[in-house]
Amino acid sequence: MQFESHYVSHKGMVRESNQDSFYCSPEMGLFIVADGIGGKAGGEIASSMAVQVISKIFEENLTHIMGMNRAYRQSFISEAINSASLKIYEFSLAHPQYRGMGTTCTLLWIPPEGEWETRYATTALIGHVGDSRCYLWRYGYLYQMTDDHSLINEQQKSGVLLKYAPAKNIITRCVGYQQEEEVDTPMHEIEKGDIYLLCSDGLSNKVEPYELSAMLSNKDLKTSISDLVNLANERGGEDNITLLGVKINL
Repeated sequence: MQFESHYVSHKGMVRESNQDSFYCSPEMGLFIVADGIGGKAGGEIASSMAVQVISKIFEENLTHIMGMNRAYRQSFISEAINSASLKIYEFSLAHPQYRGMGTTCTLLWIPPEGEWETRYATTALIGHVGDSRCYLWRYGYLYQMTDDHSLINEQQKSGVLLKYAPAKNIITRCVGYQQEEEVDTPMHEIEKGDIYLLCSDGLSNKVEPYELSAMLSNKDLKTSISDLVNLANERGGEDNITLLGVKINL
């Protein structure tokens, strides 16, 4: 499998630091975006820990999981994310000033090119906790591949109407707030020319899906990534902004 990948992570126009973290490894076919949560430096530590723990687990077990079926791979992704959750949770217990720290985590894994090719090589798997997102652009159409674990999204899905809508940034699942969290692990078959976008809510709260699609349709991936982050900043940039794009060239 051949990948073209580009990314930008920006602290935005208001925040003093960037609590987003990301990981991009075409060699392993692994891509991660994590948006930290917590006062002081807690969010920055949590997102960084999540990326480090998960990427290390993949690196140490890549050969093994390449020989396994889809169900095993889904379980592996869930366990990797929860290994990060446990590490972050234990860190917060040992450092009370960071109590309540955590992070979102959106992970994309596609088996890479090389000696490990199997009959599952064209199956993309996603691991997801929180309100960062994974989009898929295919043939000019944009699809949201993840479901926001946010209070406002869950209330909208349940049909609950409130006099005052909750803030968009109240999330209902978080890596590290507790020892273990429910992880969504959707999967699907990839096609040549597919573009995946992994982003923190600093991007998705400022740029509409149709704008993402239009940008990808009219510009190359590297330019699109840069221009979309600039657009989010032009519209206020109140939050950190991370956008990672992956194009599939079979």
